[in-house]
Amino acid sequence: MISLSSTTELVGALQHARDVTLTAYTLPQGAVLDALASAAKRGAHVRVRLEGYIYKDDGTVDAANADAIERLRGAGADAQLVHAAVDAPDPMLHLKGAVVDQSVFLDDRNWPDDGGDTIVRDDFALDAGMVRDAASGVEDRSTPFFSVRKRESLSSEARLINEAQKGDDVIIESESFGGANHVYTALDDAAKRGAHVRVLVAARELQGNANEQTAIDRLVHDGAAVRVCEADEKFAVVRESRGWLGSANATAAFDHPDQLDWGLRTDDANILTHLHAAFESRWTTATVSS
Repeated sequence: MISLSSTTELVGALQHARDVTLTAYTLPQGAVLDALASAAKRGAHVRVRLEGYIYKDDGTVDAANADAIERLRGAGADAQLVHAAVDAPDPMLHLKGAVVDQSVFLDDRNWPDDGGDTIVRDDFALDAGMVRDAASGVEDRSTPFFSVRKRESLSSEARLINEAQKGDDVIIESESFGGANHVYTALDDAAKRGAHVRVLVAARELQGNANEQTAIDRLVHDGAAVRVCEADEKFAVVRESRGWLGSANATAAFDHPDQLDWGLRTDDANILTHLHAAFESRWTTATVSS
């Protein structure tokens, strides 16, 4: 079963958990970190893996991750940075997942306290095993509906967009964007077919990025509408009836083709309603790309 969840539900589950595995690119101070430390202190087996190399960081996020790891270790958790150099052999960890006993909580951001993310709960044992294996560096094959590698996650998103026909509504949000991937090609083709394509991208990622601007300009030329805001989420919805969400941005995998990023296909009405409402709220205040 896949269902819309929340930080509150995750924290509640952590209060009674016996076994926890959590991964993230970065883990900020807040309710989730507090709950992990509390779980470890009361004797739960808590394993946390955070990314050790933060792209274009000024040191702030690196320091926050180091502080989180130190705090969790002090509480008794098995907490580690997966690597600390861009040329390390491991795939970059960008997957935001938490396996709490037998349930998986998946976040499209990094477990913030600001309510601006989408968290889903996944109760399929196979998916729980895939997230645990990803945290251990073991590669699992993706399923038609769930994956933990960026390449498969973006391919799944592209397949969804390819289902759109002339006149269909297509919405997509991505923190960052690029032209050399399946999602971009699917969006461009959908716009050319006459689908009503709307795209939200993050202003901070677009600023000064000539390659991304060129890719967006091409989408606009081919019929898509693009607006810029402080987008952090990653999802796509077609005809308000089929959706994809995940932690993977619509860009080529950075450095490693096996970058760890989850992606999930869903037709759950509550999840789709939430995603559509979040998109429309940001769309109304976003600025037209130029």
